[in-house]
Amino acid sequence: MQHNKAKRKRVLRRVLRQTRFFETLGVYFIVFFALAYLIFRREDVFETYGNALWYCFELVTTIGFGEAVAVTPVGRLLSIILSMYSIGMIAIITSTVVTYHRAKLRTMEEDKLELMMDKLERLPELSSEELKEISESVRRFRSS
Repeated sequence: MQHNKAKRKRVLRRVLRQTRFFETLGVYFIVFFALAYLIFRREDVFETYGNALWYCFELVTTIGFGEAVAVTPVGRLLSIILSMYSIGMIAIITSTVVTYHRAKLRTMEEDKLELMMDKLERLPELSSEELKEISESVRRFRSS
């Protein structure tokens, strides 16, 4: 069990590194905070930067309480940019999760195949019960 947990962690680290997930997320947060600041500077409706951040959070999560809205053309354009960029970020997060699960499944299949190959190498030494187990594994593999 501990071996599987360590292997899953390695797979996750590899996927995060290959997808450059943390770099992408870092850039997203920089863009988010920068656009919130620009919206704050352009819109009179936001009295504080914190209010502009809250507006941006409502915008990207689609909560949209309607407490405040961007009214200037520049503020609306920045809101559109942030919304579209956030939709792309959600897609990246989703694809990273899917990539991780696919890699984890592939690793599990490789482990099973390796175990079966180890047993096949020792075929003459196996008990009748172990031979039945191999036979059943092959049947399951063919049916899937």
